[in-house]
Amino acid sequence: MGTISGGELFVKAMAAEGVKFLFGLPSPTVDPILANLEDNGIRFVPVHHESAAVHMAEGLYKTTGQASAVIANPGPGSANLLPGVITANHEGVPVLVITSQHRLGVVYPSPPTTFQGQDQLDIFKPAVKWGGPIFQWERTAEVMRLAFREMWNGRPGPVQIDIPAPILYEDGEAADAPIRPPRAYRASEPQASAAQIAQAVELLAAADRPVVIPGAGADHCGAHAEVLAVAETLGCPVIPTMAGRATISMDHPNYVFGFGEAGITARKEADVILVAGSRLGNLDLPYDKYWGDGENCSLIQIDTDPGNIGVSRPIALGMVADAKDALAGIAAGLKERGVTPKGREDLDRYQQLDREWHEAQFGVVASWDGPGIHPGQAIGKVAEVFGDQAIYTVDGGNTALWAYSLLPSTPPNSYHSILELGMLGTGIPSAIGAKFGEPGREVVCVTGDGAAGFNIMEMQTAMREGTKVTTVVLAEGNWTMEEPNELALYGRTFGTEIGPIRWDTIAEGLGCHGEHVDSPEQIEPALRRAQESDLPAVVAIHTSADANREIPAEMVGRFFEVYSGPLD
Repeated sequence: MGTISGGELFVKAMAAEGVKFLFGLPSPTVDPILANLEDNGIRFVPVHHESAAVHMAEGLYKTTGQASAVIANPGPGSANLLPGVITANHEGVPVLVITSQHRLGVVYPSPPTTFQGQDQLDIFKPAVKWGGPIFQWERTAEVMRLAFREMWNGRPGPVQIDIPAPILYEDGEAADAPIRPPRAYRASEPQASAAQIAQAVELLAAADRPVVIPGAGADHCGAHAEVLAVAETLGCPVIPTMAGRATISMDHPNYVFGFGEAGITARKEADVILVAGSRLGNLDLPYDKYWGDGENCSLIQIDTDPGNIGVSRPIALGMVADAKDALAGIAAGLKERGVTPKGREDLDRYQQLDREWHEAQFGVVASWDGPGIHPGQAIGKVAEVFGDQAIYTVDGGNTALWAYSLLPSTPPNSYHSILELGMLGTGIPSAIGAKFGEPGREVVCVTGDGAAGFNIMEMQTAMREGTKVTTVVLAEGNWTMEEPNELALYGRTFGTEIGPIRWDTIAEGLGCHGEHVDSPEQIEPALRRAQESDLPAVVAIHTSADANREIPAEMVGRFFEVYSGPLD
């Protein structure tokens, strides 16, 4: 097999795991890795900030299910990865985090005289599922297997390998470090037992008012058809979580919006609720006032991570299993029992509640006549121009709430937002990662101007890499989501003014197409020009801060409860 460097061995081991992209920045420490990427089918994408590299990996995974890798310089470069890695851990994103050291003799431990010396394993330990070093050339492929086993074990997540430069530059015999494909050492996804499937079928078949709640896990594992098979067999509501928005089309006959009165009523009235691929976190309002008495409702929860089951609601049945497999088994079991759909009386009532609630809450958008542009109007035009087949990455505070409520339904794995951690600045790099995964589809980032400021430089990455994405910035010059509490309690604001920014000019300076919009009639033509441009584009729509404060009161109140707990 011949002699190869540690860097080549490392890259071959990565390629065996299906890695096709490495995001990050170059360094002499890791040149043996970078020099061997192209020959092994891995594309290196240089970024402007290392944290954005992880968000690109996130966008790629959420769109395609592919794991990728990120890399940084020792010391400060590796530290810059941390915000992205923490976000990936919260979001369940599988990514290999590669850190390096200049030399072994002055690390683990590092004296205070060491240049860029730090214990990178300790620094990353709270942020990754697993981390380990490679201190011997011969263990390179073995440690890669250890890392990827933990990456995919249960709920996916980031893992770290710290490999010092001497190991990467060292030569050795390839036969001394055999590389094995994943099927040779990794178990398949956990599967529900026949007894668990039977118990779930028994509970659902006997239910008078069952409800199905799919989360992001159901979206990521491709369980969309299985979700619908169960719901259509039962004739029951499907209420996706905020993160699971793409699991069902909003125009499906069984769809019910979860954040409004219809979703609350359906949950309260349910006697059996089937949750697939969701932790039922705070953003899904797991308080009794939105769910009813848990003692009178049987909860079935399916998740690959046992630590997510039964956390916010008491369960009747917990299944540590792949959601797609478990739901397929439940759907088959219901059909074998001859279960037929319930009548549409409840569904029709819920959907009428939906229509009334949306009209009451979002009528302000249609009736807004200025001054300025309402963010809901802007997002409505984005929906009209880019449609329901685009991939959307959503970023920001109030902007994310408007987008969640007003963007169209999307295909599976095509609506991405950071809901668990609430990290700002993910939208632009996540859109770029999504475009790498689906180069033939339109990818649109919808972001506020506060969030856009974190990673706007990555639009130059998109230009350089020939990655056509469109970023729509709702720019009013304020951290508007932070203002209501300050104004209500103190009558003034503290540090919420950003000021005017010409995002279109910045875009043009980065080599992208730029558009500036300051009146409603300009929105659609500007979006069309951005869409038709061959370049990555930024469309800055200067929305009204006053309008943005008109987020529906009920939505604001429920979002406030995420922070404060249930209100009377």
